[in-house]
Formats: sequence, structure tokens, C-alpha cells
Amino acid sequence: MNRIRVLLVDDDDLLRKSLAKELRHSGFEVKTADNAHHALARVKAWLPDVVLLDIRLPDSNGLDTLKAIKRIDASVEVIMLTAYGTVDTAVYSLKAGAYHYLVKPAKLAEIDAAIHKAYEKRGLALENRALREKLRQDVHGDVIVGESPQMQRLLRLVERVAPSDRTVLIQGESGTGKELVARRIHRLSQRRDAPFVLVDCASLSKSLLESELFGHEKGAFTGAAGIKHGFLEAAHEGTLFVDEIGTLEPEIQSSFLRFLETGEYRRVGGTKIRQADLRIVAATNTDLSKAVQDGEFREDLYFRISVIVVFVPPLRERQGDIPLLARHFLERATFGDSPKELSGAALKELERHKWPGNVRELKNTIERAALLCDADRIQPWDLKILSSPAEKMVRRLAREEEMASLRKVESRYIHWVLERVGGNQQKAAEILGIDPKTLYRRLKKERE
Repeated sequence: MNRIRVLLVDDDDLLRKSLAKELRHSGFEVKTADNAHHALARVKAWLPDVVLLDIRLPDSNGLDTLKAIKRIDASVEVIMLTAYGTVDTAVYSLKAGAYHYLVKPAKLAEIDAAIHKAYEKRGLALENRALREKLRQDVHGDVIVGESPQMQRLLRLVERVAPSDRTVLIQGESGTGKELVARRIHRLSQRRDAPFVLVDCASLSKSLLESELFGHEKGAFTGAAGIKHGFLEAAHEGTLFVDEIGTLEPEIQSSFLRFLETGEYRRVGGTKIRQADLRIVAATNTDLSKAVQDGEFREDLYFRISVIVVFVPPLRERQGDIPLLARHFLERATFGDSPKELSGAALKELERHKWPGNVRELKNTIERAALLCDADRIQPWDLKILSSPAEKMVRRLAREEEMASLRKVESRYIHWVLERVGGNQQKAAEILGIDPKTLYRRLKKERE
């Protein structure tokens, strides 16, 4: 069972050391801090369950420190420690989010009981957050599925960087799920209750993108009949996800860089300087470092958006996740209908495919199969993967040599059929439309 993590913040050395010793003896895991600066650093790095916070600290007052702790993690419960003369301040702290206050010198049993009750309240808050998180996932379908080492490393990195406000660059091929990663970063951040706004740079022309991003004033250009609020305004206090940022035109790169550095911008056709408080998460399926070398992307903007880089691996590099993903998509595709399952042969067919379209291609394949398959079990022929057996065989040959003889192609096809029927020569001969003796002689001659 995990011990309750308690952070004790008090500038009285004797009280801090003696109380910390008693709390450890009571079974708590305890760390200490002697001022607000050290306390906030401890909260960020250690994430305690409960904070015992002295109201008077040498570098801050308890109310400001309490608010700062709640901004880091609202679920951390804070118990204020106060002298007789500052009870009124403690009451104000309760209104600001503190769980309880204790008057010094408090009895150990009283402190122990307050910590346990605060911990129970934190547990309920975390449980409610988890339920809200699940509800959001159920509504939006933006759950990340993957048990491979690559995906587990990715998820750990996301959980680590999400609480900060640093700019994140998500790299990966098309269809790997970069938007899902961006949404997860937003959901795990302190901005989770504010808007998540997506702008797809690749789908908008230069003039339209500038207007959509920054907004425009009435009369800014032909057709601007009124004021338009841009994505920056819409994402205020939340997260702006800039998809395919590598396609930004040079002029917009310059304006966007100024916003990243100052938090200020102007609407198109406007003169008033505006501000937006938001976090930027960007994504690209291209090599931006090469684009910088080729002079197609500003170097200073690249460094500004790549403070933290998250790489989403292609599906072919995490094939162990294919069955898990396939079953996940099938469950969602058949929700409310008669449940269907994937046959073993269908799963093998999925695992053999290289998935150039990544997770998006797999999702579309499963949804199409679920819709068109009349039986309860989906078979390989229901998948209708774009690469037919013959195409796959030709591609396999092409990787090895420029041209192949007809006999070579025939041999490959025969072995492919044998593989599909588990080596049963009688069944393979029936499929090939030849006599089993002919097939036997053919295979014997190849072995010789």
C-alpha cells in the first residue's frame, strides 16, 4: 500500500524537524521545505498528497503560496498551520481552497487525523477527475491505445510534459495519431477546463490562414464584412493545436514567432495590440530540421516550437499493438449492434500488412469490414486491404530484384497459398487448380 506523501512547510527549524520525525514515525512519507520557493519546487517535482503549510513564511504569505500550489495541482490538499493571532487569515485560506487549518502547537493525533481526512478528499477528487476523463474519452473517442514499449515510452513522456506550459512539437507520419497525443497533453495539463482549438495549416490558403489564426477587422480586405475572432482568441487560457505547422508561409511564420515571444498579436487590418494566454502544441509529418537547412522554415521559429519534441512511431514499428488497436476499433464500430470478432486468420492478415496509412488506415479497414461483414466473425476476405495477395507478392519480388521470371512468380504464389492453408498440399492443389501429384513433383524439384 502506498504511503501518504506529506510536504511540511515551516521556517521554524525545531518545529519542522521534530514534527517531520513524528509524522514519519506515524507512517507518512515526509519531505520538508523552509520557505515558499522551496515548497513550490517540491510540489512540482514530488506532487505530495497533502501539504502542511505555515501561514507566515520568510518569502511569501500562506495565501499566495496556497494559490500557487493549487495552480500546480488543484487536487493537492493543503492544511494551514497558524498561530492564535492569524486565525482570520486561516479562514480566508479556507475560502481560497485550503482543506483545513490547525492552530499551533497542534497535537500529533489532531494532525494525523486531519491528514487522513484530507487524503480521502484528494482521493475522491482524483476519482472524479478520472471519471470526467473517461467521459471525455467516450464522447470524443480520443483514447490512445498501445501496450508496446514505444507507446509506453510515449505515454510516460506525455504525462511528464503535460503539466508544464512548455511548447510541444509532435512529430510523426500521417495517420499515426498526433492529434490524439495533442488532446491528451491538453487533458493532462492545468488548462484542461479551457478550450482545445485545432488549426490545420495544410488545409487553408495563406490569406485565409492568417485571418483564421489572428482574426480580422471589418473592411480588412474584400469580403470582410465584420470583425472575426481568430483561433488565438478562441484558445485563450487553453491550448492551440497547430497541425502541419511546416506548411506555414514565411510571412505567417514571422507573425507567429512574434506572438510566441511576446504573447501579443494584431488582427488582420487592425492596429490594436491584443494578448492571448495559451499553450502551443504543434505537429508535423515532415522533417522540420531539413526544412530549416533548405531555407523553407525559420530556424528561430523551429527552436521556439521544439522546446519539447514528442515522436509518435509509425504502426509498422509497433506491430504488437495491431491486435489491440483492431479489437478497439471493432468494439467501437459495432457498439449497439451485434458484437463481432476477428478470426485468427484475419488478425494474421492485419499483422502482415505494413500499414502505410498507419493507425488511420487500420481504423478505416476495421470499420469497413464491420459494416460489410454479415457473419459474426470477420475473415481475411472481409478486410479488403488495399494490397491484394498478388500485389503483395509482386511488391515482395520487386524489393529483391527488378524483374522476375514467370516460373519465379508461380513459385512464390504456390508457397504463399501453402502458407495460408497451413502446408496442406491437398487443399493447396485444389485452390491452385492442379493435380496434387503435380504440386508434389513441383515442390520436390525445387528442393533438389
